Amino acid sequence: MLRSWRPWLVVACSALLLLVVTTVALLVRGWQERTAVTDIGWPVATPAADAGGSVTVTWLGITTLLFDDGETQILTDGTFSRPDIMDIITQRPVWSDMDTINYALARFRMDRLAAIIPLHSHYDHAMDAGHVANRTSAVVLGSESTANIARGADVPVNQYQILASGETRQFGNFTITLVASRHAPIGLGGTLPFAGNIEAPLRQPARISEWREGGTWSVLISHPEGTALIQGSGGYVENGLAAMSADVVMLGVAGLAGLGREYVSGYWNETVSRTGARQVYPVHFEDFTQPFGEIALFPDFVDELAVTADWINELAAAGESPVHVARLPFGQPLAIFHQAVREESAH
Repeated sequence: MLRSWRPWLVVACSALLLLVVTTVALLVRGWQERTAVTDIGWPVATPAADAGGSVTVTWLGITTLLFDDGETQILTDGTFSRPDIMDIITQRPVWSDMDTINYALARFRMDRLAAIIPLHSHYDHAMDAGHVANRTSAVVLGSESTANIARGADVPVNQYQILASGETRQFGNFTITLVASRHAPIGLGGTLPFAGNIEAPLRQPARISEWREGGTWSVLISHPEGTALIQGSGGYVENGLAAMSADVVMLGVAGLAGLGREYVSGYWNETVSRTGARQVYPVHFEDFTQPFGEIALFPDFVDELAVTADWINELAAAGESPVHVARLPFGQPLAIFHQAVREESAH
């Protein structure tokens, strides 16, 4: 009986092997087909030649943004580690990249860091927060899940704080306000990827999926010079920012192409139009499995940023007072509020 089935078994196994090889080949080819960052229709903002005491922002990939007024520094996310694509696919445990963290802190002179604000607790926003806190005197602000990331890194208890929506904290001339928001529904079937909370101290190594979302924030960073809204994920709460205003919005755009033009219009209205901002800097658009400092877009089959960019440019031009959209240069300080005034005057 077995002998009679053997030829069919060989054929079936050969067909399965061919299918696997073909699928892998298509994935490899698809992973290489990417739109160039320079082909996206957003100009690059001009770095500050001499900030002259102005508030600057330095983009360090994803939504890691360093705000600095010459006296105090505020850091959103603070993620410098870059687990690769196989770490994500295989869910093998990963560590924060201590060498890269140390390099970034030194290279970008984070020696006056007062606060670290993960926009939510996924690994690409929060995995390094505790290690950055331990190398500085900065306080980690966020949810209970973010606090459990800090606890897992043995951050002293006086160096992390759990905030409720609408609460503020003052650091030098900066006022930080956290407002409850939503993560973009970019999981399978419109779900939230890695949903839920981190219920206990999260110690490394850990699988990527163990960094649960834990609640998403809209973060307002206010200074006498102006106010910036940082929207790290492309989600929103209707009327959630109704009482807020901002001069500049750092707009997370990852995965928006798959959500459709109507969704992006609602997102824009709630974060940009409602706050009255006249300057938008898209963030969280690049392939964060690449090494720190290497900026490339995700493959087109993962996220078509060119489509998202066209929609955003249309929305920016549609209002009575057009909004200027520009891309932040990596690792170079920008006089954020002075830049916004110059761009508005140019219109």
